[in-house]
Amino acid sequence: MVGRMVRLLKRFLVLAPWGVLVASLIGFAGKYSRWFDHFSNFRVQYLLLSMALLVYFLVKKQRAGMAISFVSLLLNAWLVVNWFDTSRRNSDLKADFRIFHANVLFKNLDYLPVTKQIQEEKPDFISINEATPAFINHFRKALAEEYPYTFYVVAKNNTKVLVGSRTPFVVDSVASFGVKGVLKLTTLVKGKPLIIIACHAYNPLVLADFEMRNEQLKQMARLVKKQINPTLVVGDLNITPWSAFYEDFIVESGLINCRQGFGLNPTWPSWFFPMWIPIDHCLINNQLETADFRVGKYNKSDHLPVIIDLRFIDSSTSSGR
Repeated sequence: MVGRMVRLLKRFLVLAPWGVLVASLIGFAGKYSRWFDHFSNFRVQYLLLSMALLVYFLVKKQRAGMAISFVSLLLNAWLVVNWFDTSRRNSDLKADFRIFHANVLFKNLDYLPVTKQIQEEKPDFISINEATPAFINHFRKALAEEYPYTFYVVAKNNTKVLVGSRTPFVVDSVASFGVKGVLKLTTLVKGKPLIIIACHAYNPLVLADFEMRNEQLKQMARLVKKQINPTLVVGDLNITPWSAFYEDFIVESGLINCRQGFGLNPTWPSWFFPMWIPIDHCLINNQLETADFRVGKYNKSDHLPVIIDLRFIDSSTSSGR
């Protein structure tokens, strides 16, 4: 029995580098299938598996396994390495305002951990995904004094995208009800206008939701391109930076991901770190700069929250960001 298990393990290890390489290559074909797009999400995992397999085949002196593992390692490192850059952490930039975003998980009925996080972080604006009527009632009661201004729109499965603010805001009703799960508002911070687009993109597991997520991304890109003021997009976008659809969104919108220079900061699934991927995002145009981006503690959701400190800058100096 033990001998059979050893033989199976050896056979698996021979095939494993091919599996990692094929999965890595399939990830580039996301435009052709939602299933292929899913393969693009796990670039970090492919990288780590390739490294482990390379070490194994080096020890065993098996050239074929070494070569295939090395190709997979290089391929995924090329895509991933920039996201591990932490050179901007602990910067001395002074923020003008703070964003707190959390997907709270509609099945979770314990709202106190999220409430406590908000009270500790003291953000100026709050973005909540998967808010239920019960959560919204709790939020408005527990945080009414600090965040008297709230608004929500309906997202998938009748959950809500909820925004809370310390300052008054005006909702763009045409944009906010044009595509489900997208909310656009304008507020003033230190006398400057700020555009916030909050979104909970659809989970792209089935074809209709895959198409809806991509339409939400296109809609937000169109909204961003029309703005002349400081603008940000925040939410669970159900997409990683290695998806072809994410790349299209960045090209079309001209936005920059706030986690750049602050590390990968994966957010989902909170309960199983080997599969962690970054799908909760905050993205900004060239009139804003990130002073800090970090992931918050576990709060009984399947997502970890993110906290983002931002500051206003002149567009003429944005190239140095």
